Amino acid sequence: MKKNLIIKLVVLCLAGVLITGGVVYAVNLGKSYTACEAAVSEISGTIKETGKIHGARDKVYYASVTASVDTVSVKEGDRVKKGDIIVKYDAGDLKRMLTEAEIRSEQAELDYSGRVKESDSYASKYRKAKDDDEAYAILYWLYREKGDEISEDEFARNYYLQCQIDSVNKEIAEKEREIAEGTHEKNEAMDYGMPGEEGYSEDEVDDIKDAQEELDRLNEELAELKKGLYITSAGAATPEENQALNDVGNVMEDITRNWAEAKNNKATYENMILNEDEKEALLKNTELSREEKERIFTDLQKAESGIRADFSGVITELGIYDGGFAEEGTELFTLETTEELVCRTDISRYDIPGVHIGQRAVTEIGGKQYEGEVTKINSLATADSSDKSRIEVEVSLPGADEAAIIGMEADVTIYTEVADNVLVIPVEAFYSDDGGDYCYTVENARISKKYVSAGINNGDEVEIKEGLKKGDIVITDAVTDEAAGTKARYVIN
Repeated sequence: MKKNLIIKLVVLCLAGVLITGGVVYAVNLGKSYTACEAAVSEISGTIKETGKIHGARDKVYYASVTASVDTVSVKEGDRVKKGDIIVKYDAGDLKRMLTEAEIRSEQAELDYSGRVKESDSYASKYRKAKDDDEAYAILYWLYREKGDEISEDEFARNYYLQCQIDSVNKEIAEKEREIAEGTHEKNEAMDYGMPGEEGYSEDEVDDIKDAQEELDRLNEELAELKKGLYITSAGAATPEENQALNDVGNVMEDITRNWAEAKNNKATYENMILNEDEKEALLKNTELSREEKERIFTDLQKAESGIRADFSGVITELGIYDGGFAEEGTELFTLETTEELVCRTDISRYDIPGVHIGQRAVTEIGGKQYEGEVTKINSLATADSSDKSRIEVEVSLPGADEAAIIGMEADVTIYTEVADNVLVIPVEAFYSDDGGDYCYTVENARISKKYVSAGINNGDEVEIKEGLKKGDIVITDAVTDEAAGTKARYVIN
């Protein structure tokens, strides 16, 4: 018994010595840290954002005609197939409008045709009246010249005869004066009394006889002169000349009357003729009526055909319902394709310079990842809720399945820069302060703070351009500056 007790005491003493020595040894080695070696590898820069799933192609459909809507066969979120009728119109009003437009078009055609024919008829009448005007003008001057010729001959002869008549009239006047004087003298001489009376003289009687004889002679000469005057006056124009003058006068009267009528007709018909501008206006009106008819006919065809989906997809917006009324150009609905999906995310103005078409991108939806690439960078920046500029970027989702639903949020990682054969360390080992970027290493069993020059940081790893070398032990546990210079042990993870 005593021997066993001694053995147990010896063992306990040895154990105590061993434990005490181990504690002292562990304390002398320092605190243990998880660490890794700086290694040469490939690294890619990343941008991580949240986006939404969309169809790669979307289309906003607008009302193709102004008409009442009969039926809308979908709701927002409904899936449709290519060729499905989404909107049906009520074509009744358009049918009535087409009938009215056809009538107006026909009336315009008839009006144009009738007005042009009427104008052509007046043009023909105008040309005839114009020809008549010119013809009567020629006839007028011809007959005027003919009348002038007759008048000139008659004038010459009348002038000569008038001279003779004037001479005869002078002689007649002289004879009448002489007769008056002889009559006066005779009357004075007749106061001689009766034979046997006092104052009676035979000489006076003879004087009276002589005076009477002279008067008789003068009266005979006067009668002869008047007879000659009559004959001379009657010779002013022959009957043939008078007839010719009468005929010319009658013809001139007819010509003047008909000429005036021709001039009046010419002016009237000329005003009734359509000019080129008036014809063009009638033709334009006809064309407008025809175009209106064709437009309404086309609208009717569109209404009867309805609006169909150009591709398979999902209705993401809907702005029209059964029985509504849509003006042409009104936005009706938006269709996004389900045949090819993308994720659209907004990138800050600081990160966008590093984003380029074709860069690798990974979209994560409900724990499922889809490898793709950047396919589009919007050229127009927008403002977010904090009024910060953001640029939309589109990432492809090849092989997207039912887990990718339009409108669903997704996490997007875009791999921007790529560097190969560079020194990298875990991001957990990377720090920064006012002095720059740094990390903690274990050298000669002590902790050392090392400032470095960093490159790409993708959130998992950091490229180290200067300050470390391959194989350096870098602490990945949390470390503070107070630990610098202390002893440390490490475990490579």
